[in-house]
Amino acid sequence: MVIENIIAAGVSVLALALTVIGALAYRRTRERSLVVLTAAFAVFFVKGLALSAYLFLGATDLTSLFLVVGGFDVLILGLFYVFTLRR
Repeated sequence: MVIENIIAAGVSVLALALTVIGALAYRRTRERSLVVLTAAFAVFFVKGLALSAYLFLGATDLTSLFLVVGGFDVLILGLFYVFTLRR
């Protein structure tokens, strides 16, 4: 159980770093498509936080976890799709 917590925290830190990098890139270039990319990474970070909270709290209801994580995944994929269309 400890390794899952470490991996979830590592993914959250990576997503946060990518969100910051995306925001800095947008600030530098003012390209609107980078806002969508940064939003996708931010949603990925929030997903990581939700997953970490679920693991740390030790909840046992997997149905709600799959629904929440699946919803985040659909949103992230949609944002990545919009990003690729805008380039």
